[in-house]
Amino acid sequence: MVAIAVLSLCAAVVGLQSWPRPALTGSGWQVAEVSGPLWALLVGTTIACAGTALVVSAGAAGLRAGDPLTWAWVVLVLVAAAPLVANGLYSAAMSATEPGPLIPVFHWLFTFVPALLAGWLFSRRGRLARSAAALGTGVVTVPLLALSWSLLDSSGLSLAEVGRTLWRTAFFGVAPLALAVVLAGGGRTARSDL
Repeated sequence: MVAIAVLSLCAAVVGLQSWPRPALTGSGWQVAEVSGPLWALLVGTTIACAGTALVVSAGAAGLRAGDPLTWAWVVLVLVAAAPLVANGLYSAAMSATEPGPLIPVFHWLFTFVPALLAGWLFSRRGRLARSAAALGTGVVTVPLLALSWSLLDSSGLSLAEVGRTLWRTAFFGVAPLALAVVLAGGGRTARSDL
């Protein structure tokens, strides 16, 4: 939980800095001319969050280097990060224009689905391992969601904008993650819980 909070705050503050904005186009995936520094920000944040997630989740989730389940979890986390990187690029491109009202209908899925899948992936392990694996995905998804929200705002760094970014992140990221962690930790009791 502490890692999620600290990384999300850092992502919000860094994302509100002045970054070169990509162009919004009407074709393809709607983003063009992405600068090197913006790519470095998104990829670097993903790597830092994924490394932190692996470290903080290793003990409770029982992640071991030679365990195929560990590698499946790592792949799940990286696959979950990919749409958030794309969302960050799109948000940055949207900020260069005059965006209309934002309707974030599916943003809650960015944190909910990976956590639920991690719990399912660890279904043969105990409740603590399932919950830790699910929560560990949030160490990557929640900060990347915060970064996306901050890149959407082009007004610059201010306490009000950090607060707005963290509020959106809590509502659309932390709350769905918490629900998924509860669902992942529940259910069938594994032998290691007995």
